[in-house]
Amino acid sequence: MIELLLVTALTIFLTLFLFKSVNGIKKIEEIEIVASEFDETDLISVIVPMRNEEKNVERCIDSLMNQGYSSYEVIAVDDMSTDNTPSILNDLSNRYPNLRALRGSPMPKGWVGKTHALSQGARIAKGKWILFIDADTYSAPYTLRSALFYARRYKADMLSLFPFQELSTFWERVTQPIIFASIFRAFPNDRVNDPDLEEAFAIGQFILIRRDVYEAVGGHESIRDKIVEDVALAKLVKGSGYLLRVAGGMCLIKTRMYESLHEIWEGWTKNLFLGIEKNWMLLIRSLFILSLLGYLPIFLFLKSGIVFSSTEGLVHLVILLESSWLMFLNVYIAWENTRTYDIPAYYAIFYPLSITIFIGIMLTSAYKVMSGKGVRWKERSYVVKTFI
Repeated sequence: MIELLLVTALTIFLTLFLFKSVNGIKKIEEIEIVASEFDETDLISVIVPMRNEEKNVERCIDSLMNQGYSSYEVIAVDDMSTDNTPSILNDLSNRYPNLRALRGSPMPKGWVGKTHALSQGARIAKGKWILFIDADTYSAPYTLRSALFYARRYKADMLSLFPFQELSTFWERVTQPIIFASIFRAFPNDRVNDPDLEEAFAIGQFILIRRDVYEAVGGHESIRDKIVEDVALAKLVKGSGYLLRVAGGMCLIKTRMYESLHEIWEGWTKNLFLGIEKNWMLLIRSLFILSLLGYLPIFLFLKSGIVFSSTEGLVHLVILLESSWLMFLNVYIAWENTRTYDIPAYYAIFYPLSITIFIGIMLTSAYKVMSGKGVRWKERSYVVKTFI
């Protein structure tokens, strides 16, 4: 009977947790496409940091150079690439007069490569607004117009959009959705957008910010050593009293972050533990809940199906039903994620594998930071101070 009470309590807890998670994802407001003209006198400086992006640079720049907005410039900062990125940028700058290809300088001590590249771009930018956008993105023709219209509408000083994530391989489809769902759960849209609350978040693939606000908070120089620079900038801006807003931009911008399990592992290992600010309690709580969701229902289902004695038949039947319910909920929410990212519905049944990989990435991320081994990205290694 004690076992039944414990399992029932856990079932209620996990049910509430899962419903709250899926409701949090659904609350994200999708930005609308603005096709008609409005006041477009504000110059927007689009800054794209690029390091070894030869497979992405042309698609990204072509999309940015065909925007339905009358006043903007694009600054592509080559961050000491060792591939063909500089030559491709040079060809593109000859094709597009509005493109400024900047060869970045060597990274100074105390900086992170991306923050240094963004800072260099911002230094020569002329716009009233600055848009930081990643090289692995593709922007729809009305992206600039729609984003600026939305920012003005809500009087936002900084706006970050969640792009549509392109997921093509098995490992992308298994791993990425659960990570994004966890991010939405950790940083609820309504709380981030509430100026009275301290929660702050941004996704570096798309950050639009007023130039005067960017300069007032000290720009990327103020966060030059931050590997998770997007969240650091969001905290800096909101903490300084400016209005931060995040929204869904899936109809405007899309991206493919990683293509292989190795890239997924390395990329998220760099971000996850630092993204929660090395908070051990939050890490342990997340690992505990993920383990309960991923493994407990399956274990209880199998155990109750095998151990079915005459004296405890009813107890095991109830536990069997409760574990079945939890497995159904897990599959349902995973199925909702497949719809979000336009991937086959059968990927929902791989949720135990998704959780296992996610747990492995989280543990690796914490280990690399706390052990002093540091994290690695774009052929650069960064050792992070563990006690600050």
